[in-house]
Amino acid sequence: MKLISACTLDCPDACSVIIEKKDDGSVSITGNPEHPFTKGFICSKGRKAYERLSSPERITTPLMKVNGEFVPTDWETALDRIADKLKALKEEPASILHVRSHGYRGALAEASHFLFRSLGASATRGALCDDAGIEASIMDFGALHHNDPHDLLNAGFIVNWGKDLSRSSLHMGQIIKEARKLGRKVISISPGGDGNADYSDTVIRIRPGTDRFLAAAIIRKLLVRGYASSSALLKSANWDGFKELIAAQDEEDLLTACDCSADDMHMLANIYANIDMKPVASIIGWGIQRHVYGGENVRFINALAFLSGQVGRRGGGVYFNISSGRNLNTAWAKNAGTPARRLLLPAIGREILAATPTIKFLWADGSNFVNQTPDAASNVAAMDSIDFKVVVDAFMTDTAMRADIILPCALNHEREEILGSCLHNCVQYSAAVFPPAGQARHDFDIMTDLAARLGITPPAREYALRQALDVPHLSTTLEELRARGFAVAEHPCIAWEDYDFAHPDGKYRLPDALHTEPAPPQGYPLNLMSLVHRDYLHSQMPEKEQSSKPTVWVNPGIAMLGALDQARPIYLATPKGRIKVQVEVLKGLHPECVIIRRGGWMKFGNCANPLIEPRITDIGETAAYYSQHARLEN
Repeated sequence: MKLISACTLDCPDACSVIIEKKDDGSVSITGNPEHPFTKGFICSKGRKAYERLSSPERITTPLMKVNGEFVPTDWETALDRIADKLKALKEEPASILHVRSHGYRGALAEASHFLFRSLGASATRGALCDDAGIEASIMDFGALHHNDPHDLLNAGFIVNWGKDLSRSSLHMGQIIKEARKLGRKVISISPGGDGNADYSDTVIRIRPGTDRFLAAAIIRKLLVRGYASSSALLKSANWDGFKELIAAQDEEDLLTACDCSADDMHMLANIYANIDMKPVASIIGWGIQRHVYGGENVRFINALAFLSGQVGRRGGGVYFNISSGRNLNTAWAKNAGTPARRLLLPAIGREILAATPTIKFLWADGSNFVNQTPDAASNVAAMDSIDFKVVVDAFMTDTAMRADIILPCALNHEREEILGSCLHNCVQYSAAVFPPAGQARHDFDIMTDLAARLGITPPAREYALRQALDVPHLSTTLEELRARGFAVAEHPCIAWEDYDFAHPDGKYRLPDALHTEPAPPQGYPLNLMSLVHRDYLHSQMPEKEQSSKPTVWVNPGIAMLGALDQARPIYLATPKGRIKVQVEVLKGLHPECVIIRRGGWMKFGNCANPLIEPRITDIGETAAYYSQHARLEN
């Protein structure tokens, strides 16, 4: 038997899948060949989803902590106790904190937001992922929009600013491969440590976090040559000030700041100047905006594409992000109420410890925030300071193990869901192909039962699903979506083709400052880059995969490597602390980088986040993970 479902993981591809239950009891999960973006293939994470569902490590019954140990309990007892705690805090909603991340995505995933907004509880603000780039793009264009991803096949050149095409989006990588077969040229710019060489005609290595200086140098070269688009100049709200900003820069200083050769910069200037009359598409990876000036990095790349006339053009444009919720209506949750206050998520431990009134109750779902946010030691202390904690999860994560009650949730393909994408304009239907394991329940049903105990009336699940499809640019019914598995929302294939931007005056906004990169603290010369893992999404990593020390990678020529005693334990150290690691060398990696793959758990000593200080990006209040400096030591 074959059924259509979809992957609800926090991934831009949002794949539609075919699940086959075979007569021998085995299960296969493959890409839906009818889906215009999935096109019949998916990544290993999607193919192995059933292994996660059937994992022996999975929590399948409610657990309550008694005398420091978790013991099984029933749903009625667990929910009654939670409701009693919440009722006792009814007059003090600010003391209740709701932490919701993107452990899974979809319309019904908004259920906990509905409940805690109805209570007027405290919530979080800021982001761990992509808000610096999102807010930067909104500052520039007025809204999030980009060309259809398949329009990359119409490009003459594709300039990839920092996206790891081998790990971050399997389907974007495939489009790039197809583009190269058609003769399109791909230039990848990054500090290295990615798999982009196999997807690129040219690789340019720069210093981490300094993309804005290279973009500014190219812009300066275009302006000196007189290659700026006249249409762009007319549609810029602040052209004169930006022109003065660029004129004040020294080309050599800009290239020194980003550690790029003049030859490479000149090659890029020729490409963006459109000398060959070929459109240039710019892809912006999410990593470049995880620096202190990450928003500025994105803004200068946007400005380069705009001023060179590559925006609003077939085969051109800038690809960073679209809203994964723009093709879904979740007003039932968004309009349920206003949070009493918002605590900064990238510094959540410190925020909780400093909160007045104090946080007395915490609910976390779709989130392993103790592990995933910077300054993890403060996160642990913050959890210890809270009287009562509830975590909705399927595994004993670093966050779940510190709860008072763990509520087991259904996982992908066990719960019905509708989800969008932050990359393409398809809306996917994820079916409940399998019954939830043990006593695990759909998050929406958990919310419904708890809401009833609190005198709150939530919408019915069917209503929430139907309302999700009530958007102007989507023409489908729930029945059609369930049958077909996906629908395509109608948006222009070319973003900003008429040069009418989403600001009230219709004009584009150029950056108004170019900040120097902060110097590393003395004794910590390496940028610590906790990059995406190929096989696991963030901390959704099986415990069996964490038996050995985490691996870090460095350039083989760095002096620090020769100073280490290989016979003694080696540590990755920052001013926040250190963890034991094993070291490998990686040719092509910038010598000021040290790479560790994200996802390891603190309880196994595999997590880098205890070493990372809670710095915030210049725009969007995003965690500036990659501005952390480190060293290797015995």
